[in-house]
Amino acid sequence: IARALTLTVVLLALPAAADQFKSFDDVEVHYAVVNTLFLQPDVAAHYGIVRGKDRAIVNLSVLGHDGVALLADVTGTAVNLLSQQAPLQFSVIREGDAIYYIASITYTDQDVLRFRIAVNAPDRAPMNLEFQQQMFVEPGK
Repeated sequence: IARALTLTVVLLALPAAADQFKSFDDVEVHYAVVNTLFLQPDVAAHYGIVRGKDRAIVNLSVLGHDGVALLADVTGTAVNLLSQQAPLQFSVIREGDAIYYIASITYTDQDVLRFRIAVNAPDRAPMNLEFQQQMFVEPGK
């Protein structure tokens, strides 16, 4: 329970801290990309996340107009400046009423990655999310 609570706190804080989201009619898709070293080792292991200074997780949550988490089919790719694509394999994490979609990626220092993510929730039009983020390898860890 403590591990799940720790991950929930981390995942809840990430989108709020970054305040990164896109609105689609009555749905908000919140997103964040963070280095895996922000996760405690036991929490990362519990969820099968490999920690490393050159590894990050893409964290999404899909919320209805009332703030309730929605189930969705989430797929995507990360594309670097050389147009090399890496598919994102999202896992669904459910913690109480919260639902998170998590995908792991590896990157090189100062990579600029464009994320292209498709979100399909029942009874809603398909949603396409695109954003870009420069990635940095965590020094000395």
